[in-house]
Amino acid sequence: MVTTRTFPFSPRSATALRVGDLVAVQGGSGRWSCLQVLELRLRARTAFVVGLLDWQGDASPTAETVAGCAPSVRALTRIEVFTEAGLTVLGSVPPSDAGQEAWFGPGYVGKRTRVWGWQATVRIAREYADTGRVPYARDQDG
Repeated sequence: MVTTRTFPFSPRSATALRVGDLVAVQGGSGRWSCLQVLELRLRARTAFVVGLLDWQGDASPTAETVAGCAPSVRALTRIEVFTEAGLTVLGSVPPSDAGQEAWFGPGYVGKRTRVWGWQATVRIAREYADTGRVPYARDQDG
């Protein structure tokens, strides 16, 4: 049985998330960016992979405005982006991350990975909303 979800909501566990969930983040300038849940590990309660979508706007993102936007960077983060930072899931659309390497699974063993603490995740998304630049962009290739 698939349960119907009502948006927006703030999950207490990563088990409440689904791949494609969208998370709006407002920068200090009032502009917005959007994170998307890209990968979940079965029964993992605290960690999940999020992507910073290649999108900024003057209003909070909607599923329609970010549909088709690809993640510019992805990282493992924690549920505290919701439980401590107060962010919410505002909707869901299928990810547009074809061709990007998955975090979980045997194909990723031995490769370099990016991990953001929950505070870094929020800070990076806010900075992207304000400037359109991903902090630490020179590190994007490895």
